[in-house]
Amino acid sequence: MENKLTDAVPVPPFWQRNRVKAADFFINVDFSVIYEDEDILLVEKPAPLAVHPVGSYFELNLHTLMKKDPRWLDSKIHFTHRLDAETSGLILVAKNYESARFLGIEFMNSRVKKTYEALVFGTPKEAKGEINLPLGRDLSSGFQTVRIADFETGEAASTRYELIETLGEYSRLKLEPLTGRTHQLRAHLALIGHPIVGDKIYIDLNIFRRYVIEGMDAAMIARIKLRRQALHATSLQFTHPRTKEIVMFHSPSPKFIEDVLKVAA
Repeated sequence: MENKLTDAVPVPPFWQRNRVKAADFFINVDFSVIYEDEDILLVEKPAPLAVHPVGSYFELNLHTLMKKDPRWLDSKIHFTHRLDAETSGLILVAKNYESARFLGIEFMNSRVKKTYEALVFGTPKEAKGEINLPLGRDLSSGFQTVRIADFETGEAASTRYELIETLGEYSRLKLEPLTGRTHQLRAHLALIGHPIVGDKIYIDLNIFRRYVIEGMDAAMIARIKLRRQALHATSLQFTHPRTKEIVMFHSPSPKFIEDVLKVAA
């Protein structure tokens, strides 16, 4: 399927968050459209940027930005899935109710194939494998979304991984979530001892607690190594809602992942 790019509306790439005092607490609103037709949009979401209004992203988020964009004033924008605020990469957007309903059923029945790329600490013992750990919520954390292994009441969760390369203390992994739990990839990798570089929650939750109030500082960066988590949604394969053809779209991993690996080498 041939990409049809739309004209970009210029926006500042970073907006300061008014709800915190830290000068470097920013939101990246520099999203791009890699494909568009009458039914769907494929958006490359930057990070940090939430998909929906929540917390510090209440005013500035992908949903609000697209709703106000003159290119889609006449479209009924529906996000068919989500990415965490600090995860970049592909988001599939439906432009009408019929497409949203069809794609929602496809996601619900696990017929959409998603792949990610992550930079993690250390190297898994096996070059490829599957992580099957049920995930519950850490109610003692003070945050709704923090996940832990819960073998009694947790949700079944499966993640397939494959080692791409290892350099120094880091490894680059290809990831395929076989289920769609909140924070699944991040929690699964942390639970097997290989948290994602830059992940403020699953490297050290105390860092995240400080970050949401004070912003980033040098001590935090020294611990987690990057200002944002090194997780990127690289591909989506799905059935087009109108043509019923199987289509696939790709997004290259961010340059900073390559830069970290070069330094490690």
